[in-house]
Amino acid sequence: MSQQEEMQNTLAPYDSGEEGISIAELLHIFRKRFRWFVIGLVLVVGLAVGYLQIAIPQFESQVSVLVEPIQRSSSFESLLNVSASTTKIATEVELITSRKNIEYALGTLDLASYRNADGMDYRSKDVLGDVKERIVVSTVKDTNIVRITVTDANPAFARDFANALATSYDSLLTGIAKNSKTAQREFIESQIPINDRELSRASDALGDFRENSDIIQLTDKSSLLVEQISYYTLRLEPLKLQLRESEVFIDTYNASLKQAGVEGVLTLDQIKKDSVVMAKLSDLSAWKTELTMYESLSNLAGNASTAAPSTTLDSSSRIYVINSAINQVTKELLNRVADLTRSYANEANTQAIVQALTTEVGIQVLQQRGAVFVEELSQLPVLERRLSELQRDVQIYEAIGLKLREMLEEVKLTEAAVTGNVTVIDAANLPLNPVSPNKLLILAVALLLGAAIGLLLTLGIEALDVSLQSEQQIQKIVGNDVPILGWIPMMKVSEKDKYPTLSVYNDPLSFESERFKLIANMLYNKTDKKVFSITSCAMAEGKSTIIGNIALALAQMGSKVLIIDGDLRLPSMERYFRLKHREVGLVDFVTKKTKLEECLIQPFENTPTLHLLPPGNAPLVPAAIFSNPRYIQGLQYLEKLYDFIIIDAPPLDSASELLSISKHVDGLIITVRAGISSKGSLYDLVSNLRTANAPLIGFVFNGVIPGATSSYGYGYGRNYGYGYSAYRYGYAQGQGTAKKKKANIRRRSTSWYRKRYKLDLKDRGKINSEQFEPVLAFGEHAEYRTLEAWAGEHATTHSTVFPEARTSGFTDSPAAKVEEKPVVQPVQDAVKHDGLGVIERDPDAVGKK
Repeated sequence: MSQQEEMQNTLAPYDSGEEGISIAELLHIFRKRFRWFVIGLVLVVGLAVGYLQIAIPQFESQVSVLVEPIQRSSSFESLLNVSASTTKIATEVELITSRKNIEYALGTLDLASYRNADGMDYRSKDVLGDVKERIVVSTVKDTNIVRITVTDANPAFARDFANALATSYDSLLTGIAKNSKTAQREFIESQIPINDRELSRASDALGDFRENSDIIQLTDKSSLLVEQISYYTLRLEPLKLQLRESEVFIDTYNASLKQAGVEGVLTLDQIKKDSVVMAKLSDLSAWKTELTMYESLSNLAGNASTAAPSTTLDSSSRIYVINSAINQVTKELLNRVADLTRSYANEANTQAIVQALTTEVGIQVLQQRGAVFVEELSQLPVLERRLSELQRDVQIYEAIGLKLREMLEEVKLTEAAVTGNVTVIDAANLPLNPVSPNKLLILAVALLLGAAIGLLLTLGIEALDVSLQSEQQIQKIVGNDVPILGWIPMMKVSEKDKYPTLSVYNDPLSFESERFKLIANMLYNKTDKKVFSITSCAMAEGKSTIIGNIALALAQMGSKVLIIDGDLRLPSMERYFRLKHREVGLVDFVTKKTKLEECLIQPFENTPTLHLLPPGNAPLVPAAIFSNPRYIQGLQYLEKLYDFIIIDAPPLDSASELLSISKHVDGLIITVRAGISSKGSLYDLVSNLRTANAPLIGFVFNGVIPGATSSYGYGYGRNYGYGYSAYRYGYAQGQGTAKKKKANIRRRSTSWYRKRYKLDLKDRGKINSEQFEPVLAFGEHAEYRTLEAWAGEHATTHSTVFPEARTSGFTDSPAAKVEEKPVVQPVQDAVKHDGLGVIERDPDAVGKK
């Protein structure tokens, strides 16, 4: 197995934590961060309420109209069509919000009579605002019914403007329909006098020619050529008029659309340039050329009149095929033009465009065919040619005059048939209640949105909080194979206590003391382990407090306990026991070969089984101390004399000697400070320890607030502690106090926790600042002079003093008991009675619960 695979397997327990989050954890996070949820909810609801206070009520008025398409209202054939049908009115609906229609509607209103909430009239554009944005046009599906809705702060203006829009809209559509027919009529009327003058001129010229020449009749060939030329000319003139009429209609319609604000209108020339349209016109020209040749032959045979021949189906199969092809091409051309003008054109405009295109093709074909006969006529004698031209002109102008009068009558009928396009179904009424702001809807949405934002804010704050808050978070990082030895509640620093946070000494029967004793019993039951090292993720996370309380608890249980202050950079155990720094300690034992009896001190007078090995002078390389063979031999020697050795190890992020310390201990314990230790620092620490094969045996969760920052509660331990005290003070009173404290604690937040933590650190340096002189555990003044003598006197069932310990080279004095002398300290408060220790040392209590 490669080194990389071994590393992955080593770190696997830390990376294989359960993904996601359970409902119970969500509820716990929600309860813990409930304040942020309330902040998010109140913030959104407050904004909604503020908006409702400043929002101006808007009133809505609606008018329903029936809209007829322009081509139906302007078509003479539509008057005879009584069948009900619906036609697309997209263009007509678009014209409702056109600038021309809005301006016309506003022009019909007395804007000075309408005022806003500030009392200013609507004549000012700033007060009136953009009315187009307040107009909503909707259509009823599969009908020609249109609803025009106007919203405004003034209910009267909303009603009147909606009705004015319907009226001006009717006038606008009617004007567009009439304008096209009026333009056609005026054009035809202007052409009739011109044609009459040309007819009169042609007739006079023919009469003068006959009077002044000897030719009265044309030859048969000349007559035939004149008839053909006249035939094509008669067909050309109506087509030209028809083309002109279509162009006038298209130009007038496009101008109306542009005036109404419609964009993207294509001209006739732009449509001709379309590749598909050009291909269809080319095909149409070919088919019409062939059809014209057949019609010319029929005309020569006397089967056609001087007027335009009928385009109905001929009995000839070829003419039938040609006509069918022409109809098909015309249909395809109509579909293409409809696609190009779909966004703005109606049916009448599309048909006019197709008619103009096909008429132009027909004119080109007839002109090409007529040019052939004109060229042939030019080869005849001059007099015959002149006579034929004069007769042709007279015939043409006579035919054109008749056609113009027929078209004039038809256009007059169509113009007279133009009616209104818009019929009001339901007029707009005065609105009584505002439509916006909708208070109930806004408040409901604000509640939902506020709850969502509050929940997201809660989860976001929780995600930003990288501190460890619960035992489950620790287990997710380190895995379930490393147990939690116990948790310690946050302790209050009191000025009355001689040793702050030393609960086992200050109040042996308190709940906090029982938590420390529980951890001490966990270590006591590990009979195969005697040397422990306690470290933390970072500084000031409570490892000194845990070491002092656990060591004192083990000593009260009758075990011989030694505390080694292994934090050579920032030693804290002497300061924790309120002892002055001693220059002789662990460093001197290792480097100067000082005797252990000259280094060990006794922190408490009434606890002779608890000793402290201070660090002494600071070394240059702290890591070299713990890798020195004398340190290793000395630790092995002390292990045979003491039941438990607890080493205060520095955090790994501040000192690398932790790894050297961990090589020579039976178990390594990590202190995790609730709400202070970060997830990343814990993960890095455990990863490094696992990589170094350190004997990690468990964690201590310190500084827990029951019921607030974690799922812990006082539970049985609290009730039992107060129950035990109730033997002297009363159970009911203790239980009530516990419930009251628990309720108060639950109202605490993480921010309060951190403030309390910083305050405790600050106060801890101010309370009981006086320090005592350290007292050696062995020597002339002490009860025992050597370690062997002391160990033999205090032998316990947990460990046995080995005989070889008496011959160790670390001491030169024999085991001898000296005269008992009291340990004197400058300041000594009254020592509290350790009731539990008395019971354990009572011979009559052995073997009993």
